[in-house]
Amino acid sequence: MNYRWLIWSGTLELFVSSVLGLLLLIPMQPWGKNFLRMVKNPADLRSTHIDWLMLAFLQFAVAFGLSQMEPSYEGWVVSLVIFGSWMNATPYLVRGLWGINAFSLSGDWKQVLSACLGLVSVASILTALLLLLIGWYPRLL
Repeated sequence: MNYRWLIWSGTLELFVSSVLGLLLLIPMQPWGKNFLRMVKNPADLRSTHIDWLMLAFLQFAVAFGLSQMEPSYEGWVVSLVIFGSWMNATPYLVRGLWGINAFSLSGDWKQVLSACLGLVSVASILTALLLLLIGWYPRLL
C-alpha cells in the first residue's frame, strides 16, 4: 500500500506545478511586466513547470502499476520515484532562478551540486523503473 504515497506526492506535484504555471502567467499581463524581473531565465521556469507536470503523471502511472502487481521492494520503488520526480527539475529550476548551468558537472560547488542532484534524480527514476520491470516480469508469464 506504499503506492498511496505516490498518489499523494503526484497530486502535490501537480498543485506546485500549477501554482508555478499561474505565477508564470503574471508577467504576460499588462500590469505584471516586472513580476519576474529578478529571474534569470523564465523559459527554464516553464521547463520546470512542464517537467513537474510530466513527472506527476509518472508517479500516478507507477502507483497504478504497483496497485496491480506489488513487487516485494515496493518501498524502494516508491521512495526512488518520489525523490526522482521532485528533484529531476532541479537543473531547470536553478538555471531559471539563479542562472546556474546545472546541466554541466563543472564550475563552482553550487553548479556541481545542482548537476549531481539532477543526475541522481535520473538514476533514481531509472532504477525504480528497472526494479518494477524485474519484479513484474515473472508475473507476466
